[in-house]
Amino acid sequence: MQANSIALGSGAQGAVEPLLRWAGSKKKLLPVLLAAVPADAERYIEPFAGSAVLFLRLGAAHAVLSDLNESLIETYRVIQRCPRAVWERASMLGDTPEDYYAIRAVPREHLNVFERAAQFVYLNRYCFNGVYRTNRAGQFNVARGKGHLFMPDLNAFKAFAGRLREAELRCSDFEEILGEAATGDFVYLDPPYALGDKRDRGEYGCDAFREKDERRLIAALLAADRRGAKILLSYSPAATVLQALKKWRRHNLTVVRNVAGFTAARRSADEVLLSNYDWSRG
Repeated sequence: MQANSIALGSGAQGAVEPLLRWAGSKKKLLPVLLAAVPADAERYIEPFAGSAVLFLRLGAAHAVLSDLNESLIETYRVIQRCPRAVWERASMLGDTPEDYYAIRAVPREHLNVFERAAQFVYLNRYCFNGVYRTNRAGQFNVARGKGHLFMPDLNAFKAFAGRLREAELRCSDFEEILGEAATGDFVYLDPPYALGDKRDRGEYGCDAFREKDERRLIAALLAADRRGAKILLSYSPAATVLQALKKWRRHNLTVVRNVAGFTAARRSADEVLLSNYDWSRG
């Protein structure tokens, strides 16, 4: 393995947990995803960063984490530079339901950059199931969650910031990021599922991913494939994607999803991993 290739995180640094809870996180699929990481990749690229759970388990010295969610990327950039400042502000916020809704009601434009980052982390940690949802006005409107909700300690913020310093953070559309991928790059994508005729509930921001975006994604993936990038895609078994990428390797998975926040409400969902290179699940 080359010195600058992607490797699993190990040694003194150890594994780093995501700082954020994120709906659709692939944390439970990490063993499968880690088995699929190519050993010869020189740069890691993730166009739908979310909680960056796979990145945190890789020892990638060169990485690009991107997301279209401006608030998410701004929060990551502030934590990357000043984890203590964000932790101090976030840990001072009250944890009662009344506190949550009062903090949620504060407009982001009324806060400075450290306060905005603290508010984002706080709302994520205390909201229902780590869902990010906004209304048409762009206001976060997720209800408070239940169960064991807490703010991570300072060491967790510092460890997360340390890993983020190994990545370039971008707020960009996936098409732009994929347009840069070429030979030597490993791209992992976990996009929202296109809604089709389902009502847009704003879980990833209003109009975050529609059928037109699915078509753009397919075209961008095929172009990156032609440039030599190694690509791994997590997605629903959508007929349009499966047909367009029918020459790619396919691995069928069953994922347990927590629908209502309670064990009794969990259900299984079909998902596929599509890759343009060979790998073995062992």
